[in-house]
Amino acid sequence: MRYQNGYAWLLLLSAMDCMFTWHILRRGGNELNPLAKLIIEHWELPGAVAFKFALVLFVIVSCEIVGRKRDPLGRSLILIAIVIAALPVTWSLFLMAMHGFLVRPLPQN
Repeated sequence: MRYQNGYAWLLLLSAMDCMFTWHILRRGGNELNPLAKLIIEHWELPGAVAFKFALVLFVIVSCEIVGRKRDPLGRSLILIAIVIAALPVTWSLFLMAMHGFLVRPLPQN
């Protein structure tokens, strides 16, 4: 594997995105990505996790293929993917902080 550290960061951020999204949805939030929303409506958390990690696998395979021919481009692709993966994580943290989702317990049914 060519960019192992980058792949580890991408995997970490993607896992955080899944966890934070589910945390927000359980507390009444909405999914903004229409494709992810459709997947969550039909397959719930397992579908969301499968979708997210299918995307991660696609990025890793793409970086490996591109990186074998053009290393600087492959390195740029994984860095761009990391930045893109960090955006929803950062936004989710902001939302959870603004709405008290970090400390407020789940409502009792």
